[in-house]
Amino acid sequence: MYSYYSILLVLCMSSYSLSASSTLDGTCVNPTTLSFIENSLTNISDQLKGSSCSSDGAASEELTGLLQLALVKELAKDYKDESCDKEERKLLKNINASIANKIDASTAATDARLNAIEPQLASLQSQVSSLSSDLNKLSRLLAKHVNVSLDDEEEAPSSPLLSSCDAILSKWPNSPSGYYNLADVNGHSRHVYCHMETLCGKGGGWRRIASLNMTNPNEKCPTQFRTYSSGGVRACGRPDTNSGSCFGITFPSKDIKYSQVCGKVIGYQIGTTDGAAAFYASKDINSAYIDGISLTHGNPRKHIWSLISGNSIEYSFCPCGSSNPKSVPSFVGSNYYCEVGCHHLCSSDPLWDGKGCGSTETNCCQRTLIPWFYRSFTHSTTDNIEMRLCCDEDTNNEDAPFEQYEIYVK
Repeated sequence: MYSYYSILLVLCMSSYSLSASSTLDGTCVNPTTLSFIENSLTNISDQLKGSSCSSDGAASEELTGLLQLALVKELAKDYKDESCDKEERKLLKNINASIANKIDASTAATDARLNAIEPQLASLQSQVSSLSSDLNKLSRLLAKHVNVSLDDEEEAPSSPLLSSCDAILSKWPNSPSGYYNLADVNGHSRHVYCHMETLCGKGGGWRRIASLNMTNPNEKCPTQFRTYSSGGVRACGRPDTNSGSCFGITFPSKDIKYSQVCGKVIGYQIGTTDGAAAFYASKDINSAYIDGISLTHGNPRKHIWSLISGNSIEYSFCPCGSSNPKSVPSFVGSNYYCEVGCHHLCSSDPLWDGKGCGSTETNCCQRTLIPWFYRSFTHSTTDNIEMRLCCDEDTNNEDAPFEQYEIYVK
């Protein structure tokens, strides 16, 4: 016989009320037995009221009916009349047949649902396979950026970071320009931009350490410089001063070694800059030894390149000019560019681009790489690079603001 709690658990599948009279008409059970059954069912139903049991619709209602019949059969077993035996066997047979039909129907419905799910599972498996392929492609791309080749299992993923963009390009010749991780001299990872195409005629593998382009309206001058704006030109010059001065910005090497520098600077002439004359300046590298841009590295400063703003066509004051040439300090040597502008931030004649040169500047504008410059050292260094804008007179008289710069090393 069912236990009391088993009956409660089964009946908790429905919130419908139970009644013996809905499944048994009392014909084959004496009144005392019928009264006992009805009272028992009523007690159970009362205990279920207010419980968290919930109905599952028509299917649950049918199952409840079957459970009622089974419960009636169990409760009536000990109180039946002998004359009811035949009817009870018939009732039990009907109950068993009904339950079997319910099980068959439930099994068929389950099979149908599984059959419907199978195509969905096949589609999901296909999507997972496609996603896995995409992830493998992404993994290989990322591996290139962290210097791990997944095609060589002996190297992945313990391969150390390479220490230069040039080394990456040598190992993976088809590497595109973009951001990569390099190891500095202390073994720390550095996220840098590598230019993998030829620059300064020296092949790819250059690491960018500085860039600015004021033709982009979203760009701003470094904080230590003021913004000139005229005729559609925006450039960065010295703050207002009443004497000669230099203002600079430092480009960090990130402790990664290099022995070559490639770069360009585009600027403008304002006022009567004095080229290499710099009449009132000493010829010391720490002073305004030219009017223009000075690029150095390390401390004490060591010269990389000078970009000189000449005076005029008649008096260019450029070392390379054919009119009133002025020499540069010995530490500059031939590592300079010199041009004359139009005195008023004219977009038609920028400085150091090798264009718009007058007759006295012909030699100055025939340099092979201009507007790019190139410098190599006999040894590697991790020095920071400093760019200074210098003029030997106040800003009311002259300035040589820059519009663009790009500096690369390798």
